[in-house]
Amino acid sequence: MSEGTHKVVIKGYGDLDKGKYYIEHAVAELFGIDDKVAKKLLEVSAEEPRIVKKNVDSQTAERYLKALKETGAKGEVVDTRFDFSGLSLE
Repeated sequence: MSEGTHKVVIKGYGDLDKGKYYIEHAVAELFGIDDKVAKKLLEVSAEEPRIVKKNVDSQTAERYLKALKETGAKGEVVDTRFDFSGLSLE
């Protein structure tokens, strides 16, 4: 894949078998943020996914996604080469 064509988004809590507290703590450690901020990030991103990394190649995006999923959070890699969300027909 070409350089800078992917982004990684967080979509809230994933594996609730781990427990929300442990997921929040793991996400806080991963991003170097406070546990309360991680909790808010997970809650907000469940309703509207948040970008955690953008303009990376597919291999880098998959590495970020793997690290994110290891925390118990839910995430996704989005291919931005075909993103037409900013276009309008009007």
